[in-house]
Amino acid sequence: MLLGTSAAEGKQVAVLSRNQRFIRIFCSILNDWKFSPVADLTTAKIIFAERGLALPSHAGEVVWLSPMPIAEGASLATPISLTELYRLLEKNFFPGPRRNIRIAIDLAAEIRIDETWLAGRLVSLSDRGARIECTTEFPRGKQLHLEAELAGRDISIPAEVLYCLPAGDSPGHELPQVGVLFKPDDEQFIHLLRHYVEKTCIESACVREGIAFNDPSISWFDINLGFWNKNKLIFS
Repeated sequence: MLLGTSAAEGKQVAVLSRNQRFIRIFCSILNDWKFSPVADLTTAKIIFAERGLALPSHAGEVVWLSPMPIAEGASLATPISLTELYRLLEKNFFPGPRRNIRIAIDLAAEIRIDETWLAGRLVSLSDRGARIECTTEFPRGKQLHLEAELAGRDISIPAEVLYCLPAGDSPGHELPQVGVLFKPDDEQFIHLLRHYVEKTCIESACVREGIAFNDPSISWFDINLGFWNKNKLIFS
């Protein structure tokens, strides 16, 4: 599940392609991001259309899906980068775009504060940071170190506290939650996490739609399958 805004109202988009399985996966991702795919083009703010299709009457902005640059109009390169897609949507629908895809996650983690280790759980993740559930509240700016096993690999990364939500701040949060910004020395860590988040989004959509992850329609999406090539990834 991807974390987004609470409602899709006013965020109508349309997807047009000859490949129906691609449309299903694309629309499932959009739904998970709290956008609303529609069939009526006159109600869509943005229309993602396979290059070469003739479009009926519409009111929204057309973003052509094309493997080659086009001379006129907006376009999104295929295979589609989910990060670029997300940024395009955020730019068009929100005054202050996030620019980073966040996914919900439930993963055990170890947190080192000074010389003390604490148990915690990752509850959301992006390529730039995470939200951690733990037993202790930390002040903004506090430096910590995070260790977890992600996609079968151990990761070790320094981070900085951006905010802390007290226990009981919202329903279902019985423990404090800490938002952290990753502070790696090597930008490779950011790229690796981005690949993981993008792949997770597409895999989740395939599961929801009952489409195999090796289906030919997946070739519409840019997926890096070669990340996590070490037993332990240390970026401190």
